This record gives sequence, structure tokens and C-alpha cells, in this order.
Amino acid sequence: MKVNNVIVVSIGQAGNQIAASFWKTICQEHGIDPLTGQTAQGQEPRGNWSAFFTRLGDGSGGSFVPRAVMVDLEPSVIESVKDTSGSLFNPANLISRTEGAGGNFAVGYLGAGREVLPEVMGRLDNEIDKCDNVGGIIVLHATGGGTGSGFGSLLIESLKEKHAEIPVLACAVLPSPQVSSVVTEPYNTVFSLHTLRRSADACLIFDNEALFELAHRKWNIESPTVDDLNLLITEALAGLTASMRFSGFLTVEISLRELLTNLVPQPSLHFLMCSFAPLTPPDRSKFEELGIEEMIKSLFDNGSVFAACNPMEGRFLSTAVLYRGIMDDKPQADSALAAMREQLPLTYWIPTAFKIGYVEQSGISHRKSMVLLANNTEIARVLDRICANFDKLWQRKAFANWYLNEGMSEEQINALRASAQELIQSYQVAEESGAKAKVQDTSGDSPRTISDDGRASSMSLRDLVDRRR
Repeated sequence: MKVNNVIVVSIGQAGNQIAASFWKTICQEHGIDPLTGQTAQGQEPRGNWSAFFTRLGDGSGGSFVPRAVMVDLEPSVIESVKDTSGSLFNPANLISRTEGAGGNFAVGYLGAGREVLPEVMGRLDNEIDKCDNVGGIIVLHATGGGTGSGFGSLLIESLKEKHAEIPVLACAVLPSPQVSSVVTEPYNTVFSLHTLRRSADACLIFDNEALFELAHRKWNIESPTVDDLNLLITEALAGLTASMRFSGFLTVEISLRELLTNLVPQPSLHFLMCSFAPLTPPDRSKFEELGIEEMIKSLFDNGSVFAACNPMEGRFLSTAVLYRGIMDDKPQADSALAAMREQLPLTYWIPTAFKIGYVEQSGISHRKSMVLLANNTEIARVLDRICANFDKLWQRKAFANWYLNEGMSEEQINALRASAQELIQSYQVAEESGAKAKVQDTSGDSPRTISDDGRASSMSLRDLVDRRR
């Protein structure tokens, strides 16, 4: 059986910092030196290493190179990655420019981002050509910054236009006032939601608001740093990709395509949230271990999810639980998950959407761990919070001149805000219909997006820009 190859694209400061942490972790999991890309005594790396790495050279002297492309419109983070990663990454795939986007979506989407796009697409095409079987592309970015939102949107659109058959999972970090450095974050996030809604096959949300609280409460960190939040995200990403990177007797191999097929019931409903267990502080993880039932209970607790909302108060449209580690208590895990499923507020029209995966290979920090991926209607609360902050700025046209000066128009901005509202309403409709007693199901009962302005859902961001020109 061919291994599914996955390419990871990281964009902007946050995206590249997360990528650096992620690649260090999975190098260690596969037995690859995160500075040289080589293995001890030239041994074969553990697991299905070719899912995320290519081999450079033959025999014991070869090294293993991440299938990674890193992009930023300013050089500092890329230079830091070069300085701290030795010879791990292909230097041609580390792309930067001299000036950043200045926290402005329009610069990343309309200005400097367009200039760097051909080079980035060229490097991505090169990585795709090296794959035996492209299983998908994971995009790491933050929606609050100008590069992560603007260039991130531009690249996702370009990828889907050129390689429509390749699944794209966007992993988007949403802003929080507690860790904010850019006053225009609500603008940038709302603008990028349009592309994430239309062009990405799924979007996994990492909400800084929730991550900050988790690091503070669960890890007992008084003032969590960005590095602390990125470590939480890395734990989830390593667990999410474990089934793509390892196989074994009890392992359920789940490709990115299969995962998205199980989690996305309708194209308009593809925004996911996640949680991780156990959330023990990193320095205590090997001394404290939760029981399997306690771990599963923690996984579904409202206070453990990586999004500032209460999933148990919404409706689960689909769910995937990925367990990794020692399998001596698999029957107990199956039983506990079956019992938990009975307690979940599921949607009546998707009664069986509960996927379970097992991977025997433990992670670096935990002998046993679990990741929950959920498509839950409560994600609308997170998006509504962002839109409320957007409205406070836009009502006064605060900072709007920076976007208008870069070529955006008020008509475009209003259309993009309407698109975000349609996304929120699509989840609200799904929640309302899922809560009803079983009714006659007709083709007209499917959740639909509600729109005051139909142009927003049928028109791409590029269409809006082209109309301006």
C-alpha cells in the first residue's frame, strides 16, 4: 500500500513558529535528528517516515528532509528557523522578503503577497512532484496578522485552483485580546474567513483565547507566552498526524482525506475544533498519568477544548477520537468512548458520525494520549466574537484607511463581513435542525446558508478584487 504523502506549508510569524515546534517534535518521534535530518547509525526512521519526509541520498549516509515550505513577508522568523534548525530544511523552501505586511490583510493578499506567490507555488509544485501519492496539504497560519491572513488566503485559493484534487486542511490560529499585538486582527480574521470557507476543504481552529486559559489553568503558567501556546498546538498536531505517520498491528491508518470525509458532512460546515488529553504540564507529564476513563472525560470537557466555547452546549455534527500509545487498555477505551457517545448532544440527522483511531506509537511527552476533532455548532460562538470586534472597528471606520489605500473598497469589505455572517448562520441552522425531534427529512431540510447578500457566497475574494480593478 502506498503511503500518503503530506506537505506542510507555514505562513507568517505564528505559522512558522508553530511549524518549527511541530517539525522538531515529529523528528524526535521518528528518530530523526532535528538538526541534521539523519538517524543514529544510519538506521531507518521509525514508522511511515515518507508521509512527511523525503530521503536525500542513499544508504546509511542519507538524510531525511521535511516536506515543508515556510513563507513570511519579513525575514526575522525565517532567519531564526535557519539559525536553530541546522541543515534540516531545504533552504530553497524557506522564503522571505525584506518587509512584512504590517498587520494588513490587503498587503498580504493584494500587494507584496502577489509578488512572492510565483516563487512559493514553484516550490510547492516541486514538493508535489517528489510525492509518490499526495495525501494532502496542511497550511499553518494565524488569521490575525497580515501575512498569515492575506497571503494565507491567496495561497489557499491558488492551491485549490491549480490542484483542486488535493485536500487542503487549514490550521488557523484565531486572535485573542490577551495575546494580541495587532489592533487590526478582527479585520484580518473576518477577511480571511471568506477564503477558509470557500476554498479550504476544512479548517481546524486554534483559538488563542482558549489556549491562553488552558496554559494558565492546566499548566499553572501565570502569564503564558506564545511558545507555551504553540506547544499546546504542537501536541494536538502530532496526535492528529500520528495515524498518517505510523502503522502497526492495532493501528487504524487514517489519511487526511479520510479524516476530512468523516468530519465534513456538508461543504459549508467544515470548521473544526479540537482538544487534547492529558493536559498535564510538560515537566510533570512522565510522572503523572491519567486513567483512560478520566482521560476521555477530560477530552470532552468544555474547559479542555482549544476554542473559547462550550461544545457540550452545541451539537456535534461529527467527531473523531485519535488514541495513541500503549494498547493494554483498548477494551476499556472502547467501552468508555461508547459510554461517552451516549452522553453527547449529537445531531439527529447524523447519528453515527463518531470515528475512533488507534496508533500504537506513543508521543514524546506522554505514554498515552488522545486528540479529539469535532465539528460542533458552538464554533459559531467563536466566529461571532471575532465579528463583534470587527463591527466595533468598522462602525467607526477605525483603521479602515490602511485597507482602502491598498485597493480594497467599502463594498468588498461589507461583502466579506456578510460572508462571515453566512458562515455563522449556517452553523446556527445546523444546531436548530439537529436539536429537533426526528421529523420528515426532505431535500429542503438540509442546513442552508442564509444570506442578505447572495453575492458574498457565490463570489470569490479574487472576484471582488477584480471588480474593484
